[in-house]
Amino acid sequence: MIKSLIHSMIVCPDMTKDYPKIEYGSGVYLYDKQGKRYLDGAAGSSSVSNLGYGRQEIIAAATEQMSKVAVLPTHAFSAEVVERYLDRLVNFAPEGFKRAWTVMSGTEAVENAVKLALQYHQLMGEPNRYKIISRWNTYHGNSVFMLDIGGMKARREAYSKWLNNFPHISPAYSYRKPEGMTEEEYVLSLLKEFENTIIEADPETVAAFVAEPVVAAAMGAVPPPEGYFKGIRRICDKYGILFVSDEILSGFGRTGKNFGISNFGVKPDIIAAGKGISGGYFPLSAVIASEKVVTPFVDTKSPFLGGHTFACNPVGAAVGNCVLDIIEREQLIQRSKEMGDIFLEKLRGLYEYDIVGDVRGVGLQCGIELVQDRETKEPFPKELLLSKKIGERSIQKGVVLYPGRGSVDGVLGDHIMITPPFIIDEEQLETIVSTVKDCIEEVSVELKQFTK
Repeated sequence: MIKSLIHSMIVCPDMTKDYPKIEYGSGVYLYDKQGKRYLDGAAGSSSVSNLGYGRQEIIAAATEQMSKVAVLPTHAFSAEVVERYLDRLVNFAPEGFKRAWTVMSGTEAVENAVKLALQYHQLMGEPNRYKIISRWNTYHGNSVFMLDIGGMKARREAYSKWLNNFPHISPAYSYRKPEGMTEEEYVLSLLKEFENTIIEADPETVAAFVAEPVVAAAMGAVPPPEGYFKGIRRICDKYGILFVSDEILSGFGRTGKNFGISNFGVKPDIIAAGKGISGGYFPLSAVIASEKVVTPFVDTKSPFLGGHTFACNPVGAAVGNCVLDIIEREQLIQRSKEMGDIFLEKLRGLYEYDIVGDVRGVGLQCGIELVQDRETKEPFPKELLLSKKIGERSIQKGVVLYPGRGSVDGVLGDHIMITPPFIIDEEQLETIVSTVKDCIEEVSVELKQFTK
């Protein structure tokens, strides 16, 4: 009776099951009420707990700031802890970035970024620029507006009557490029599609292009082909369109660089960051703007119209400062790169299984795509819920993964993303790989029975 009452009061991703109740975390592990230990290969909800659990230094920083002041009326005051943190965010970004502010979620950060782009064009005397172009099979936030900009068909479907349908282009997805096309030809075709979409939409109405440097949960850690973002940057400049890099997952060292886009030799105009920005110790995200974007606001003394109750929160700033201290002191971004190289090499051993079609990633943002036929790359039927089954088996075995669906066309396609904390060691990486192997072997037996 008590169990069903508790269950009925909680809205969970899967309403048909009971979730283990976690008591505490330490390092890369979570422990439930029965004492079972789970190696968190997802770092929280995909790349949040990058520094691991139980960091007393961060807890102390948050507690100390709460004892001073936990929230400010930002229309009237600022605080030194906030100013210091915003300055550090700007310095953490690529050269040429000048201003930053914080909000609380990834959705808020990306939405603020595109609002900033819209207002930038208005201040530049181009009020007709309002359209945002993004790519199919990508996720930029869960508000209705961001679902409209994003390209996850499964998430968009329920709200289709509310969507204005901003333009979308194909994802940069080398594993599924047209047969017989070289990588160079593929990139050229993607860039041509982007430019044609701008022209069809009317270049004078397009405000910004939004992209994840490495597509995360929607496709399972898909990096772009060589030269793709350089071409995107060139086309954006040609038509006066701002480039927004969605770094909610790939920022703050996840890909072995401060920000994911830096792996590809270009600079965006606006960065939206979140998740690992606070190590999971406080709901925090940020928008960081380049000098180009900031200049018209400064010149016209115009405020940005994107305020939030908890924007530039002093507790968030204290936590963010402490996280940057740890990242720098422990050289965790370099560690993410080094451990990511080791991890990808270990994951490539999964090619021994016929259902593993692709292993990919950058730094410690890694993914596996599962296919019914490796030669044709045919996906499994969606009804099988294959990635979900592997994820559930893995949890039973004490390893948390981040399974996903829809990587092929928004509906079909099973993938698993693995984004462990930066502090993970090689033995723990081996535990993840061996667990995934066990799960794949088990489901492979079931698949043979299914196909008989």
